[in-house]
Amino acid sequence: MSTVDFIAMDAKKNVSEFQALVSTIMNAPATSAVSAEELYSMAQQQTTVVISDQETPKIEGVLPENSTLISNFTGEDTEIDSFVKIVPTIEEAMSNPDSADEREELLEIARKAATDLIQREMTVHSVYLTDSADFNCKIDIAAPIQFPKLLLDTAIHYYPIDDKTSKNYSKSRKLDMPSIRIVCYPEWENEEWLYWKSKAHNETEDEPQRFMMIYDVETNSAMLLGAKTFAEIEKAVRVLAWNTAVEAGKGDFLPVSGTAKTIDFTKTVDKKSETISTTFLTISTDGSERGFFGLNIHAGENTGKGEKFAVSTSGDSGMLMSVSGQNRKKSLISFGRNRFSTMGVASAFTKGAAAPVSAENMALLKTAAGKKEFATNPLLSPCAKIHTVFEQEEKDLPMPEYVFLIVRDPALPPVTMVKDSDLVQAMWFSYSTECECCSDSEVIPGGNADATWEVEKEYELFSKAFKKGKFKVVLINTTPYAKNAKAIEDDVILSVYMKIAKNDMVWKEWKVLSGFYVPDKGVFKNVQKDFDAVYDPNKFLGNDVYTDLLRDSIEEKVEYLRTIDAPVNLINALYKSLAKLV
Repeated sequence: MSTVDFIAMDAKKNVSEFQALVSTIMNAPATSAVSAEELYSMAQQQTTVVISDQETPKIEGVLPENSTLISNFTGEDTEIDSFVKIVPTIEEAMSNPDSADEREELLEIARKAATDLIQREMTVHSVYLTDSADFNCKIDIAAPIQFPKLLLDTAIHYYPIDDKTSKNYSKSRKLDMPSIRIVCYPEWENEEWLYWKSKAHNETEDEPQRFMMIYDVETNSAMLLGAKTFAEIEKAVRVLAWNTAVEAGKGDFLPVSGTAKTIDFTKTVDKKSETISTTFLTISTDGSERGFFGLNIHAGENTGKGEKFAVSTSGDSGMLMSVSGQNRKKSLISFGRNRFSTMGVASAFTKGAAAPVSAENMALLKTAAGKKEFATNPLLSPCAKIHTVFEQEEKDLPMPEYVFLIVRDPALPPVTMVKDSDLVQAMWFSYSTECECCSDSEVIPGGNADATWEVEKEYELFSKAFKKGKFKVVLINTTPYAKNAKAIEDDVILSVYMKIAKNDMVWKEWKVLSGFYVPDKGVFKNVQKDFDAVYDPNKFLGNDVYTDLLRDSIEEKVEYLRTIDAPVNLINALYKSLAKLV
């Protein structure tokens, strides 16, 4: 098996009282294990659930025949990063008094929550994270019996535990980390917040946190105190699984907060067919959901005579890039077997309307025919999230040839590419790690805001992954270029993928910045006629104002790389690019 499914009584490391509390709740007398089929029946009785007349796609072993779509209402969205609390490790507590105090404070909260929960009827359900032989985790989720919909969504999203998956799990790579255990307590409210609410307070007094999502990454345990939405479970699983990969994976896995797709382009000439397969990893750091471009199936793309294409996509709940796996065709490991997302993102990977199998916060309406159906219109259900079936047989994808970084950097043209090893790494760390020095600029880094490991560790992991994949980085700038043009449109962004896949993208080195490449003139004329006129990357050549803007942007990245003690070769690569600007 991949992760350790038991807690050794005589263990000397990777143990904590927090882990013991979570395990105790799951093994308490009033806690019972329930099957996925039982969860569906139980979820229909949940008081915050509404039931439609819409039949759902069948999921073997989870949803029964003729099941109808149900949705629970959370009342408020608790998916806020500030609610996440990482328990300081025992080592940190021993070396730092502040960490020791924080650890004890979080443990005290966990003790009180555990005291409440062991007196209540609880349900627990177990699943597997992946079906990969390289990386897998067993996951145990517990919740009060009044909230079975949380566990039902867990059963829908991840892999069931049956004879086939258990056999795969037993053959998967062994990792010296405990299984993931998560306890949900939706009705929990912080005592400090309740006290704050009950008394008269002035406007300068800070409001205490109402909810807390407490992660003990050292032991793969979590208490989601106040979590009413499956999104919090998904986030906790992702963070703990990534941490497991980093801490126990011996540098063989790079956690990725993004999406991916493989485009197979086939061209037939004189009855002879040739297929080119290209995999893209997309990471959005522009503060929006533009990461769904990594899922889009390009339903509206036109192909010429004798041309056709097929698109395979990754999951959207987190991924790992496997560096040392024997099967290069399965280097991008997706978490989960189905998808959970907003309706807008769901529409990006389906040709027609998305067919939900479960939902949260969806409005239930009566049709003209008198049937109760959920409103898939985002305007009627703006906070809705849905589960959809990931029907693609192969969930894991090959090592990417291209990494797309969706950024907001007004100094860059809409589309640029870097392929030099040091520049690739400089761009990765400038845009996909937390950057305090950029907080007041339009550059918004943070591609993996859920990282629990140090940046130094990321160097090791990314460097190893790059040596294996040797991928190129394409920067897509979604903010107005040099503040003198409109932002790049979505159809142009999507066309970049297809043009690369069809080998129609012609790159030339940018005269302004050494080591950066831009599309040749005419590449986008069939997508946007005035593209070259609006976004000409050389039209500011010799413009002192733009030169200063570009220089400031690069020097800002250099300053950030210095603050995180980045290798000098990354900084030198940026200085080399600046040489022509001086």
